Amino acid sequence: MSSANYDSRTADKFVVRLPDGLRADIEAAATADDRSMNSVFIQAVRQYLDGQKRQDLLRDALARATGTQEVPHAAN
Repeated sequence: MSSANYDSRTADKFVVRLPDGLRADIEAAATADDRSMNSVFIQAVRQYLDGQKRQDLLRDALARATGTQEVPHAAN
C-alpha cells in the first residue's frame, strides 16, 4: 500500500494488550529511529509473519528433498 493512498482514519484497527515493559520498549525503539510506535509495531509483526512463511517454505522444500511427509505448519 503506498503512503499516498493511506488514510489512518479508515485503516483497520486492532487493540493489543501488551505485557509489562513492551510498550516502553516499542516507544524507545520508535524514538531512536524517529518513527511512530505504530510503524515499529507493524514492522515487527511483518517481520515475524514473513519469517513464518520462510520457515514453512523451507520445511516443505526439506520434506520434498528428503522424500518425507510434509510437516504440519504452525497456524499463522
